[in-house]
Amino acid sequence: MGLADLDNVDLVTGEPGGDQGLWILSDHWSPEREALDYVQLLVKLAGVLAHADRLGGDGQRSTVLLHSSGEPPSSVLEFLRDRGVAAMLASRSGPHPAAGRPARFPNLHDGTPDLDSLQAANADRFAADNGLDGTIESLVLLDDALEECRRVHGLAPGDVEEDFTDGDLVVLAGAYAGEVLRRHTREAMWWLGPPGRSGPLHMRAGLGLGTRVNTLGRVRRYLQHGSGESVHKLIADLAARLGR
Repeated sequence: MGLADLDNVDLVTGEPGGDQGLWILSDHWSPEREALDYVQLLVKLAGVLAHADRLGGDGQRSTVLLHSSGEPPSSVLEFLRDRGVAAMLASRSGPHPAAGRPARFPNLHDGTPDLDSLQAANADRFAADNGLDGTIESLVLLDDALEECRRVHGLAPGDVEEDFTDGDLVVLAGAYAGEVLRRHTREAMWWLGPPGRSGPLHMRAGLGLGTRVNTLGRVRRYLQHGSGESVHKLIADLAARLGR
């Protein structure tokens, strides 16, 4: 459970078939993790809201809520309010509405997340942790880091485990791969939309931004399937086709 579990509703309250509360559980919102936590929330919330819409189509009412053990950034609260999502803060006297704290990554003037700044920060963190230099060739080392994560999980090369994922690694490595693509193409930007084949958070690149690139999804598929889903190969091929 928690933000790093990108795919699931953490807690459901209410009677089966009746009104339901769909809860997302988050931790302390430490400033050091703010960019990572905010992006994980964006991905997770898109899926939870889509689930709420499906329940509504079946005639069931639902309310989406965030329950946090620490004050979220004001940027997060603004984003949630605009989507009708309540944010509650845990306390000894019981949950109460979150008030927010100053954000390291304020939203843009229209209230939307500053995806470029958030993902640049996540990419920088992954690069610093792994000694990467932002080149296409550095994505070979990204693949190596994903293979090592699989090995620690007990997966040999060629093994497939569809349920295996790592929400921190998916976002951080996916952000780095996306920023490498931005660095080596004429035009590319991060894009947030509803869940779909490209994922709610993906890159749009190329002339007229007509190419959708799901770098987070590619990282996830590598973790599940291995080197046949190489991140390096995907980005190298796209950079050659869309390059400067």
